[in-house]
Amino acid sequence: MAKMTPRERVSRCVRGLKPDKLPIVVINSNTFMCQYYGLSVEDYLTKPELCADVNLDFIEEFKVDCDIVATGYILYGAGPELGVKWEFAENNFPGFVDVPIKSEADLEKVEVPSEPSGYFRNYLEGIRMITQSLGDTHHLKASFLGPFSLVCFLRGIEDTLVDMVMNPDFFRRCMRLCTEISVFLAKNLLSTGLRYPILNEIFLSPGMMNPETYHSLVSPYDVEVQRRIGPEIAPNSFSFMGLPNDKESQKTDESLFRAFFGVGESIETIKKAALYRAPGFPFPAAISGRALDTWDTDRILAFLKEALDYLTKQERIYPSISLSSVQADTVDKAHEIADKIRAVHAFREAYDL
Repeated sequence: MAKMTPRERVSRCVRGLKPDKLPIVVINSNTFMCQYYGLSVEDYLTKPELCADVNLDFIEEFKVDCDIVATGYILYGAGPELGVKWEFAENNFPGFVDVPIKSEADLEKVEVPSEPSGYFRNYLEGIRMITQSLGDTHHLKASFLGPFSLVCFLRGIEDTLVDMVMNPDFFRRCMRLCTEISVFLAKNLLSTGLRYPILNEIFLSPGMMNPETYHSLVSPYDVEVQRRIGPEIAPNSFSFMGLPNDKESQKTDESLFRAFFGVGESIETIKKAALYRAPGFPFPAAISGRALDTWDTDRILAFLKEALDYLTKQERIYPSISLSSVQADTVDKAHEIADKIRAVHAFREAYDL
C-alpha cells in the first residue's frame, strides 16, 4: 500500500478502511511539551509563536498523526477576559478559582465578546500558525467550549449542578447566553483555517451526570451550537452519553469512554466498545496517562499488541494508537516518557496489518 500522509491515515481509519499503518493520536500533551522543550507555562500561554513551535516540534519529533493542539483550559475562551479568575502556582497550568456569576443579577453583566481578546486570542494565533504549517498533512484538532462548560466556568461547577435542580429557569438563561458565547468561540476557531474543531464539554463524563439529565438539560444547547456551525464540522466527540431513553447505548458509551481514555487498560472494555466510535476519531487502542507514566515499555507494548491483535485480526477494525494524556511534571520524567513514545512509534512502524 502506498505511503499515506498522517491526515489520510486518520481519515481512512475514521471511515473504517485499512490504512498503510495505524495512526498515533494524542489528546493532551501540554505539560510534557513545556518540560521536554524547556518552555515555561507562562510563555506557552502568552506567546503564541512559542506555543506553536513546541506543538510543531512535538508532532514532528514523535510522528503524531492526529493531535489536539494548544491544550490548556485557560486558553479556550473562559479566561480572565470573560471575568473568570485563574490562579497560577509555580510553573504549573492554572486552575480557575473564582467566577463572575455569583447571583442571578450578575448574569446581566456577562456579554458575548465582540472580538477575541486575552488568552483566547493567543490560542487562536497559535492554532493559526500550527495549521499553516501542518494543516494540509496532519489531522489537527482543537477545542472550543460547549455551553455547559462555559456555564461551569462562569458560575462554578457545584453551583451549576445545583441550579440544574433547584433553579432550572436560571440555569436555562445561563445556557442560552453560553450558547451564544460558544458559537462565537467556534466561529473564531474556524477562522484560523483549522479543519477539525471539537465541541468540548470538558466537565462532562458518564460518572458526573446522569445521561437522561444530559439529554434533557444540556444536549439541546449543544445541538443548537452544532446547528449554527454545522454538525459535521463540530462534532461533540467527548459526551459519551449514549442515546436518550436507551440504557444499553448509554452503558456502551460508558465503555467507549473507558476505552477512549485507557481507563484501566482493559481488553474486556475494548471488546464491549468495539462497535462504537467517538465522532471524528478512529476507535482507540488507548494508553492512559497513568500507564504511560508508571508502566515500563515492555508492559505498554504487550498491552498494545494484545489490543491491536484483537481489533485488527479478529474484528477487522483499524484503530488508532491513542496516547490519551502525555504529561510530565519534571524534565527527567518528560525524557523517560519520550523514550516510551519512541518505542510506541517503533512498534507502530513494525506492526503488520
